[in-house]
Amino acid sequence: MKISLHHESVIKERRGNTSVTYNKSSTWSVTRYLTDSGWSNTGKDRKPDPICGSFVHPSVAKWDRARELLDRIQLGDRIEIRKVRREIIWDDYSCIEEKLVNYVTVNGRDFAFTGDPMDIPSVLEFLKEESGFRHTVFFAEKGRVLLDPEATSHLLKSLMAMLMADSPLLSKDERGLPDITLYDDPLIAYSHAYYTFDDEGVKTERKELVGNGQVLNYLGTLYTGAPGNGRGMYPKPDFFNAVLKPGDWKLRELMEESKNALMVLGATQSEIVKKSIRIRPRRVIQLGGGEILVREIAIPFSELSTLDAITSDTRLVYLDEDHGAVAPFVRMTARLLI
Repeated sequence: MKISLHHESVIKERRGNTSVTYNKSSTWSVTRYLTDSGWSNTGKDRKPDPICGSFVHPSVAKWDRARELLDRIQLGDRIEIRKVRREIIWDDYSCIEEKLVNYVTVNGRDFAFTGDPMDIPSVLEFLKEESGFRHTVFFAEKGRVLLDPEATSHLLKSLMAMLMADSPLLSKDERGLPDITLYDDPLIAYSHAYYTFDDEGVKTERKELVGNGQVLNYLGTLYTGAPGNGRGMYPKPDFFNAVLKPGDWKLRELMEESKNALMVLGATQSEIVKKSIRIRPRRVIQLGGGEILVREIAIPFSELSTLDAITSDTRLVYLDEDHGAVAPFVRMTARLLI
């Protein structure tokens, strides 16, 4: 099996007081074979089941106007319109996927989406940073927090890392998870992590990983089991879009019922440190108060069960170039590293 990836981009970058628009392209390909011990550079062709099909996103029709559109946009630090072509070839069969993915950076904030680049101006407006909170002094080691969709997405990213079929950190007998339902969904058409087949040629589908607080499935590959999440030149399990099932709470109702809680607005980084999820927030404010200077939000695995409220409102979130999420606001207990 041969897999190839071709990127063709038009990029506009702000450099000082001027902007520069230029083209960039890259291509890589590899031939590999699935054996009983994993992927190898020798062997015989084996097709997956269910096998992929070809797909061309409607946005590709706008590619010829990409530079013209960027010439009209004056905002943003960096904007890239990228035409992506993925192809997997066996001896007697092939799959092709083509799409436009748009990457936008404003004031250090990133977003990306698959689709019509005419939507870029709306994304620029969305990324404008709000200001106006006053700083206030706050002393606490632990408290109730409301995570906005971006911060919640970083929590989900860490949970996904615990659900890899080759090295799971959560078992199907796990106790202590909150009453949540968590999916991986590669087929969210507007997400930049929209894939109709994975890097093993397996047709992608929405996969329920956690249902009502119970681990049901894992992110897997043809070699590790639970296929459909093979990603990379020599595929390993990985997610596309982490999706948390919405709840019944309205945001205003949740804020009114969470007096003196802290609202975490955005996140720049997250990681698992020992038995704790660490989230580095963009901003933290106290409801009814001012902005708090918090270095990290720490959520021990043992306190995941404190998640007790999920809003019905959700938002698509850009995590990094390979991953997205659809997340609501949630309420839980966390430790504050100030």
